Amino acid sequence: MNSLQKLFYSCKEIGIPRLAEFAIYQAQKKSGRINKLTPLNGVTPDFDLQGFQPNFFLPDLSPMLLDHLREHRSSIMVKAKEVVNGDYHPFGGDKQPLEFSRPAAPYVHWSLYGDTLDGIDIKRIWEPARFSWAFDLASAYLIKPDTHFVDFFWRQFESFSEANPVNCGPNWASAQECAVRILTWSMLYPILQNSPTTTEERKRRLLSAIWQHAARIPPTLTYARSQNNNHLLSEALGLVAAGALFSNRSQKAAGWLDLGWREFCGGILRQIEPDGTYAQHSVNYHRFMLHLALMYSAYAQFLKREIPDPVKQRLAAATLWVTTQMDTQTGRLPNLGHNDGALLLPLGCTGFRDYRSTAQAASRAFLGEPCLPPGEWDALSLWLGLPCESPMGKNPSFSSEAVHQISNHNYRAILRGVRFHGRPAHADQLHLDVWWDGINIAQDAGTYSYNDAPPWQNALCTTRVHNTLVINDTDQMQQAGKFLWLDHAQAEWLPSEDGASLRARHNGYRRLGILHTRSVDFVSDDHLRVIDLVSQKKPLESRVRIHWLLPDWEWEMDQQSLHLHNGKHTLKILLNALATDSKKQIVPQDSGLIRAGKSLRGNYQNEIMGWVSDTYGVKNPAISFFAQYQFSSDMQIITDMVFSTTPHKREN
Repeated sequence: MNSLQKLFYSCKEIGIPRLAEFAIYQAQKKSGRINKLTPLNGVTPDFDLQGFQPNFFLPDLSPMLLDHLREHRSSIMVKAKEVVNGDYHPFGGDKQPLEFSRPAAPYVHWSLYGDTLDGIDIKRIWEPARFSWAFDLASAYLIKPDTHFVDFFWRQFESFSEANPVNCGPNWASAQECAVRILTWSMLYPILQNSPTTTEERKRRLLSAIWQHAARIPPTLTYARSQNNNHLLSEALGLVAAGALFSNRSQKAAGWLDLGWREFCGGILRQIEPDGTYAQHSVNYHRFMLHLALMYSAYAQFLKREIPDPVKQRLAAATLWVTTQMDTQTGRLPNLGHNDGALLLPLGCTGFRDYRSTAQAASRAFLGEPCLPPGEWDALSLWLGLPCESPMGKNPSFSSEAVHQISNHNYRAILRGVRFHGRPAHADQLHLDVWWDGINIAQDAGTYSYNDAPPWQNALCTTRVHNTLVINDTDQMQQAGKFLWLDHAQAEWLPSEDGASLRARHNGYRRLGILHTRSVDFVSDDHLRVIDLVSQKKPLESRVRIHWLLPDWEWEMDQQSLHLHNGKHTLKILLNALATDSKKQIVPQDSGLIRAGKSLRGNYQNEIMGWVSDTYGVKNPAISFFAQYQFSSDMQIITDMVFSTTPHKREN
């Protein structure tokens, strides 16, 4: 794609206003204006912080919350002791040392930092500085008022402050990171303030830090607006939190409050479609947005501000989007779109990929009733003071434009088909997730990393790792940057003959004169069939590859069939390709398996295939099953998935 084409599609699909905002931001950086607005010595508050009594938002420390924490005392104390011993779990993944390290080179103004520092992904620098690990300390302190928990928080806060002078270093490079710290500190402080280790000097330093973090946000709001994503929402809410804290003494802070409130409401209306689809087309960012919305709702009550009805409606739809796709056995959703490990409110004992606490709290806040029976996932609701006595209701009928699903007893199939109104995250049109007995059988690979060395620089956003078709080894859309797709593939949902199957098509290969249509149906209680139709405008020799990302189980394979088994579950996949007109069978040019980037069968090799990433920075082996066909006229590929819980027995 040449420069003029990039400009055309950027204007068409991103929009001139957002491009103009981005251009303004870049001009301000190059001119040095940003440096003047965010000086290295910070911005002096317009009132004296000494002896100031902050207007902190207080979590509702109800007897129900305390009882819930005591019920889960064992797991809470284990996590808190890990933190006090200097360890945490970044992005909900593997345990790592908790430290705020400085780069080898001298610190400079935040505007001079990129995506890596000393060869380290900047997100690995940002994550400990979000202070999300401190929620474990707060939970433990409520159970057992041990000053060690509070003192550790303050020592880490002081370590962070020393290692990150105002507007200096990578932890100031993103205003969103500043906003997240404001939100975390503002929620934690009221719990920790009465400890003997919380001295007046420590209070003053925290208040000063919140002020400086809030002052960092407005100068770069043009960038957040241009992105039209979670950056804008989090930065807006950070201004609301800081504004609420200081507004009774500061005119400037009162302005932050009004600005943040306005930007947040406008952002919700722009970013959430009426059907609940979130602009970033990412399940994890959808959760991040709902956590921000839950805090916004809590601040609305605290400040006695009314949430506009249109905003309420969009948040209700966004909540239903989650609850209707969630596997209630595990709390998991398909790992669609970018997954950067973000978890704003890690409150509770559920795992990172478990969305039940978010679904429960959002259902109570925005639908007026819980979506699940009482359980360990109630912690977030209790922290936010949401009523827990209401009976579980039945979610109203709901369908999303972006994903449709069918279910049959223990089986569920979720088909991705998006009409992009915002920027696509992954080139994953007609990707299919299949769930069986609570197991994600056909799965999305996730993200793994944005900033690692090639080939792992956001590599899992490409079409080839998704459960769909790849034509001529090209993506469905054209990649113009690490996070930018142009010439958007658009999907269209089609009526099914029986009304019980899924049917959709996308035009991502229109530049090749090819249209891809997919139908999904349950043939029987244990048999799922997927039919992919490839149609051409005119006969041309082309290649098509079908791909399925599957669990890392024991396997047996011939040319067009695969058996997977784990001792209890057995899955058989059969592939059959036919010429549409003649019904003549088409033999695959190649078929095979790739596990953890290494070929087990077949000639095709790709080191990013055969992996699944449940969260950022973590990847685990999986099985990529593929078959490639040559065609010059319309054809269809039939995939039959047959499930069984009978222990696998090898045939003699």
